[in-house]
Amino acid sequence: MRVKHAPLEDTLGDRRLDVLLVDDEELVLETLGHVLERSGLRATLARRPEAALALLERRRFDAVITDVVMDGRPAGEEILRATRRLHPEAIALLMTGFPRVDAAVQAMKVGALDYLQKPVDPLELVGTIQRAVREKALRSPNLAYQELVDILSDMVARSIERVDPYTAGHGERTRQYCKLVAEDFGLDRTTVEHVELAAIAHDYGKIFLDDHSFLSKQGPLTSAERREMQRHPQVGAERLGKHPRLEPVVRYVAEHHERWDGTGYPLRLRGREISRAGRILCVVEVFDSLTTRRSYKNAWTLDKTFDYFESQAGRAFEPEILDTFLRRLERHGHEWLEAPKRTLSAAGLLSAEQG
Repeated sequence: MRVKHAPLEDTLGDRRLDVLLVDDEELVLETLGHVLERSGLRATLARRPEAALALLERRRFDAVITDVVMDGRPAGEEILRATRRLHPEAIALLMTGFPRVDAAVQAMKVGALDYLQKPVDPLELVGTIQRAVREKALRSPNLAYQELVDILSDMVARSIERVDPYTAGHGERTRQYCKLVAEDFGLDRTTVEHVELAAIAHDYGKIFLDDHSFLSKQGPLTSAERREMQRHPQVGAERLGKHPRLEPVVRYVAEHHERWDGTGYPLRLRGREISRAGRILCVVEVFDSLTTRRSYKNAWTLDKTFDYFESQAGRAFEPEILDTFLRRLERHGHEWLEAPKRTLSAAGLLSAEQG
């Protein structure tokens, strides 16, 4: 059956998006170029890194898709740097045969929006560009709330959850529980929506840290690893900060590891120096982390979780917010503890015995 591709929406107007596709394999170029053209894009093909760099100097492109290794060297990164310099608003994607985690991290650090594992599925490439177009729309002042949710969820799924699969679903579960607690606490609708968005994106900064070994490490972190990990709230806030509609969301992301007694990080905020929405996110994020199996620990039981939170009232967590959360936990605790098990089992990360 022939697959039909709907034309891509162009956030820059009615014109077709101009895409530069770079790969030293002629068959890859022709196949992907054909699919891009069928999908409503205008594809320019380059087999040599030098040709691609010359095109970038002469022409404007909305998207640049390049292989990483050509001519036995990482020429794709050179093309990517030129793209960022000459066309900073362009969508940049890397195609790579490198290991998945290393490729994801490196691609984003040098300015790519995402990476695709070779051999590249043409339909996945089209879908990735579609998502990138939507992400650019994140800056639009007229974007609906559900569109913001979808875009942020996709950003997280393509970044931190791919590097650390044990966190799959963590943002979405945190969002659901934050919404309930925030509504119980009487927050207005707009603030509830902002804390939901922050819950989805709160760990986004982890992908941009210099060291990711701690994410899958067995056992406790070293002092250096702990310091690196503690940077992620501020890094995530900085990465999201370029989007004008997300100012409150950025604040809550930056606060999600602060603590009521001032022992949190990165700013050592205390008490009501932390926003109310941020204080809710602090409680809920810890709950889902404790009750989800990770590479370095098993999931906590419900009794152990209750004991911990009760011991931290007035210390790590604001008592009034904690009381509101624990009332929810009494009603939904067993259900909430099963949710991460289903996600990890679906991903093949949980055996029948562990479940």
